[in-house]
Amino acid sequence: MLIDKVHFFPVFSRYHFFLYSFFSMKIFSFAQDRSGMIPVEVELSLIPGLPQVQFTGLPDVAIKESIMRIKSAIRAQGFEWPKTRQVIINLRPSHLKKSSQGLELAMACALLWKTGQLKLPADMSSPFYVYGELSLDGTVSVPEDWESLPPQKEGILTGQTNKTNYLCPLFQVSNLRELESPTFVSARPLNEILKKPSLPHIYFSERAAHILAVTAAGEHPLLLAGEAGSGKSTLSEHLPYLLPPPSLSEFQIARSVWSRMKQELTWRPFVNPHHSTTPLSMIGGGYPLFFGEITKAHGGVLFMDEYLEFHPRVQEALREPVEKGQICISRRGQSESFPARFLLVAATNLCPCGDLVPGKAAQCSYSLRRCFSHLERLNGPMLDRFDILAFSTQWKKGKLSILLEDIYKKVVKAYEFRQKRKQDKVNACLSLQELESSLSSFLRKTQYISGVSSKRRKKAVLKVARTLADLDEEREIKAQHIEQAKELSLIPFMQMKNRGMFP
Repeated sequence: MLIDKVHFFPVFSRYHFFLYSFFSMKIFSFAQDRSGMIPVEVELSLIPGLPQVQFTGLPDVAIKESIMRIKSAIRAQGFEWPKTRQVIINLRPSHLKKSSQGLELAMACALLWKTGQLKLPADMSSPFYVYGELSLDGTVSVPEDWESLPPQKEGILTGQTNKTNYLCPLFQVSNLRELESPTFVSARPLNEILKKPSLPHIYFSERAAHILAVTAAGEHPLLLAGEAGSGKSTLSEHLPYLLPPPSLSEFQIARSVWSRMKQELTWRPFVNPHHSTTPLSMIGGGYPLFFGEITKAHGGVLFMDEYLEFHPRVQEALREPVEKGQICISRRGQSESFPARFLLVAATNLCPCGDLVPGKAAQCSYSLRRCFSHLERLNGPMLDRFDILAFSTQWKKGKLSILLEDIYKKVVKAYEFRQKRKQDKVNACLSLQELESSLSSFLRKTQYISGVSSKRRKKAVLKVARTLADLDEEREIKAQHIEQAKELSLIPFMQMKNRGMFP
């Protein structure tokens, strides 16, 4: 019997999900390897010989020991264990060391279906996975690592659960006897699982509100610089409240990452590591490979307060995930890519005492030489990864008059307008070609950004201009959007590189 299946992991054949044959049976389940939960193929074969079980495919000790629970569960439910045949169980991919809490149900199903003691239910003809934990009396339960399963649309045959945060269809059974007639439970919509945090009742100045709205609407990497105590952290910490709900796949991956740390996730993550965090903890690595804070922030916000105090390796490592949305780590011959698409928000003082800002008389207690050596850490390729640079002196001038809820309404309108334009990507992820196609016919014929040698800086101006057009509900980027974008994405960066701006 052959059932078509579309896989999101390339390990398995596209047309090879559930196979009955004379020699073996193949079922798909999940196992844990160094990079997380992955689909595995459970292949079971019966050959003449002593009634014993042999494993291949690098299972760990816990998987091998589970065969005793499987034997007890099968007999307790009134089924028979093969008496004159040897059971061979192969786990693929065979080159990865595996650990799993839910392979027991898959192995029990493979044996019962192979020996004909149970039949595959007619209403389960579509592709599905088998993942559940067995007790000695044959009761089936949902494993504790349930939420760390990788994203998939296919159904999962598992035990009964009181949890209501499942995002895929379930076939539930209480014990092995119910395998012929499982209870089908449809997947819950994402909006029923997400719990958006309540908006705090807080006011911002007009300039600060504008920076928040543009950053959140386009999800642009943001760098806040200025004197100590000017509200950089306050502005950054309220940015996650303005972001729209995550996509289904984005949330599933993020929840899978957080569940591996025994933490529940109900909204976009907000990760705020201390500046003393080591490069290994931030980036990930080790042996076997594990992810760091960068991956923990996938789908949410990574806020780096005191940005210049972070280790230089951490700052350099951010270049890849900000650009590509993932980070590749190689250690001792192993290489692994971890998800890392997040909104980077960094806040920093420009000198050790925190009083140095462009255009303001220096009241710094340190020498200018030391101040500039501190400031030089911001120069270079990493600075170009930020779309927006804002100095805190710019928003301190205005009165606190705009409520956070009003800023959120503007962001929602821009988000809905972007969807109306049939654009799935956030503006921060658009290519230069996609951005230039949004320019008005007048701008396409002109040199709309002059005096910019960096192609990345030109692209940042266009990305922010696209967001400003969305906030104005304009389908085309117009001249006023370019001029407004320069104030956020070009002029501050030129001021940062011009030492003459620091008296």
